[in-house]
Amino acid sequence: MAKIFYKTPRQPQMTVAASRPFCMKNNLTRPLALAITFAASAAIGADATPKKDKPAKAAPAEAKAEAKPGAVKNQEKPAAPATAEAKPTVKLPEGVLATVDGDPIKSAVVEQTFQQVMARQGMPADAMPPGQKKQAYQMILDNLITERIIVKASAATKVSDEQVDAEFAQIRKQRGGTDEEIKKELEKMGMSIESVKKDLRAQMQQRNWMEAQIKGKVADANDADAKEFYEKNPQHFEQPEQVRASHILFMAKADATPEQVTAAMKKAEAAIVRAKTEDFAKLAGELSEEPGAKERGGDLNFFPRKGMMVEPFAEAAFKLKKDEVTAEPVRTQFGYHVIKATDRKAGSKQSLDDAKAKILGYLTNEKKRAAIDMLIADLRTKSKIEIATPAPEPEPAAEKKPVEATTPPVSAPPAK
Repeated sequence: MAKIFYKTPRQPQMTVAASRPFCMKNNLTRPLALAITFAASAAIGADATPKKDKPAKAAPAEAKAEAKPGAVKNQEKPAAPATAEAKPTVKLPEGVLATVDGDPIKSAVVEQTFQQVMARQGMPADAMPPGQKKQAYQMILDNLITERIIVKASAATKVSDEQVDAEFAQIRKQRGGTDEEIKKELEKMGMSIESVKKDLRAQMQQRNWMEAQIKGKVADANDADAKEFYEKNPQHFEQPEQVRASHILFMAKADATPEQVTAAMKKAEAAIVRAKTEDFAKLAGELSEEPGAKERGGDLNFFPRKGMMVEPFAEAAFKLKKDEVTAEPVRTQFGYHVIKATDRKAGSKQSLDDAKAKILGYLTNEKKRAAIDMLIADLRTKSKIEIATPAPEPEPAAEKKPVEATTPPVSAPPAK
């Protein structure tokens, strides 16, 4: 089960930077659920799955199981509205990082939010380098300031219990899982169904208020807009050729001795001989030194030639015909791989007619986002915001060497 059941307004999601084209849901409370982006993966260390050093950007959750436009990358975004004028730092009471119209935001709240976000990512809080942690603190603080402003502005907006229950039921339907599984997962995050509904009510209240503020001020995108976008961004609708592969990994770390490297290579060569007459999935479960290989049979699902796997691995996999196994072990920074191609997909391109509905939704939503950004920027300029001086500094984490992941994740298939 996924680690995040519900993203509350007060708990922004930190994640590796990802493009967000075709996030079609009308999530107009984006400033309250700000995605704090940073290279979190660099703080954890090496991953034994044959991923590229710089992983391909993930498609947004909303695009999952959608048509090909979900794989859009490097989207040109509308120009951002002018941000609010920077507020001068002032001397505030100890433990208070900022005030919004006199309402304090304490350092304990920022720290608690940071800990919760890191826990949701399955990362220890001290895994992040001090410089990135400082940036995360500052972004969380800015997010909380914006939230306080919108909470105050939307206070009179009413949301009924029936509306909250309906929204929660929709989330549960999309989320899946039994009541007991959901409760256990929420408990791990220090939450409950009641607290989720409380946060959901607040988010709906703020969203409804913002929608009311921009109602009638944003024109929907039209067919001409969709055609122009499609023609100017053809790469967003192309699905590259993909191969599906399984592998058996014999690890040989960067600091491995020559004897250890030779031993890994010999084991890979022996596995290639056995793969000629034995079931590859069973062989991967028996021999592969990648945790989880037994459950998956070494399967890595579909991936494109570029961007997901390290180059030697991808190059070898794409040379194989379906059901063919590499004749020699393939060396990467993770060790020696025995690779079998299990399926292939030819490249394709989605037509304008097939993509039009999603393009229109995306472009209209971007217009709404821009209007909301302008609205929030205006609210910030009219609010009395005071920032503590000096700026909050996270405690420096003890310096330590990156640790090899003991349970490397499976390479995710390309977004659809």
